[in-house]
Amino acid sequence: MGVADSGAVSGGVGLPLTAARFARATDRLVECAVFYREILGLAPLFEFADHAEYSGFVFGLPDASAQLELVRLDGAVPERAPDAEDALVLYLREDAGALRQRLADHGVAEVVPDNPWWPALGAFAVLDPDGWMVIMVPPAAADAPLLGNVVCEEFLGDRGEIVFSFRLAEDSEQVLASYLDRGRVWVARTGSGAVVGHIQAAPESDAAVWEIVNTAVAEAFRGSGLGRRLIDEVAAAATVAGVTRLEVATATADIGNLRFYQRCGFRMTRVVADVFTEAAGYPPGLEVDGVPLRDQVWFSREL
Repeated sequence: MGVADSGAVSGGVGLPLTAARFARATDRLVECAVFYREILGLAPLFEFADHAEYSGFVFGLPDASAQLELVRLDGAVPERAPDAEDALVLYLREDAGALRQRLADHGVAEVVPDNPWWPALGAFAVLDPDGWMVIMVPPAAADAPLLGNVVCEEFLGDRGEIVFSFRLAEDSEQVLASYLDRGRVWVARTGSGAVVGHIQAAPESDAAVWEIVNTAVAEAFRGSGLGRRLIDEVAAAATVAGVTRLEVATATADIGNLRFYQRCGFRMTRVVADVFTEAAGYPPGLEVDGVPLRDQVWFSREL
């Protein structure tokens, strides 16, 4: 069995990445670093000085998986000024009241983006010391770019058509074949009909308990709330069916999933050693974030 919140969108070629960085030249390096670190509040990852005449600061967006690098080459001046559509867009998890007050306290005035899409979302913007626009999108609208046209529905067709999504969370074809036809499946589809996530749940020997057997979300939709939405879809269907508890298992090595399930109201119940073995069809040497894939942890959530 497997659980994942990552993968590739159906139909795409796929580009395996560990991180992405946007690097931008500036001749106001220190001013910009103070703006992004002290005023805006981005997390500093590291800084460097006189590296082959380059100096810079790197910030997490919001962590090391996506980065903003401000860099300066000694004696060089950026060739062009930003235009009205050059912007860094930040999707906020919390109300922006404290941020707006901090910006005002530092004399940073808000500006209105030319593109009416952003004001319509309730977003606001400021300019950094170089004149680059930074647009802040409030939590109520933060999912709109990804989830606005995504619907979740029960899947009643041939599961072979969506097995690619199952494989995002399952590395053993042997294990996948053993449970692919179990229980019920829900999928998340975009407006074009592409499947960008799914969840499978099946009753255990105690009919009052459902196991979430396999769930995955395409890479482009990670962090958008779609994984939680699929969990909620199963919880609602389970409640209607008279189920009183959900259970799910994931790898102890997958720190992201351990956090995700606890945020969704699950609690750890037990650990099973040596589940992801070659005997079970798993390739040797599998790792998650540098941690060997070996053991399995179970969670439960009362409904």
